[in-house]
Amino acid sequence: MADFFRHRLRDAVFGTQDGLVSTLGALTGIAAGTQDGRVVIVAGLVVVAVEALSMAGGSYLSSKSQRQYLERMLREERQAIADHPDTERQEIREMYRARGYSEPEIEMIADRLLADPALLLEDMAHKELGICPATLEQPLGNAAVMGAAYITGGLVPVAPYMLLPLGNAMTLSVVTTGLALLALGIWKGRIVGVSWWRSGLEVLAIAGLATAVGFLIGQIVRLML
Repeated sequence: MADFFRHRLRDAVFGTQDGLVSTLGALTGIAAGTQDGRVVIVAGLVVVAVEALSMAGGSYLSSKSQRQYLERMLREERQAIADHPDTERQEIREMYRARGYSEPEIEMIADRLLADPALLLEDMAHKELGICPATLEQPLGNAAVMGAAYITGGLVPVAPYMLLPLGNAMTLSVVTTGLALLALGIWKGRIVGVSWWRSGLEVLAIAGLATAVGFLIGQIVRLML
């Protein structure tokens, strides 16, 4: 579970929040503009399906690009270690000298690292490149979490339109989605160790803005038709 939060929290929160907010905003606008429940349901399901695939694909491609770029940097650093050990020794000296180590300590560290290329690569990747090889992006896992989270979030505002007349469904859709967003914000706040109520209200405020914009556009379109 700790590994999930470390590697997948961004995709889980982003996917769920975007599924809730964008679907609610779109459906509220469509409902206000068309006043047709069947159109709202069809549009909602299409939005959720298409956007879930789009978000999952975007997560996969961006994560893969990031991983490939970092892997390239690691390959170049590995080659530099093999081809220019004296240069690497000097970089180690400068790096640890800047951190306040004494010269005898620096030489001992340099000897130890240069004796183990794998350990040297890990140290240089972390301290010089800002990369932790053990935590590189996992594109397929990121995409799966993003897509599933978007579908989970997106179905919340759609469900009321499947069960109730349009007027009641719109109200219930806004309320249930708002509560889901508030719960998401509170959960996120507890996970990351920040104020749970502030986190919840932050997420809720973003959703409120999107819903208001969607409703306003729907009303404008309705008056124009």
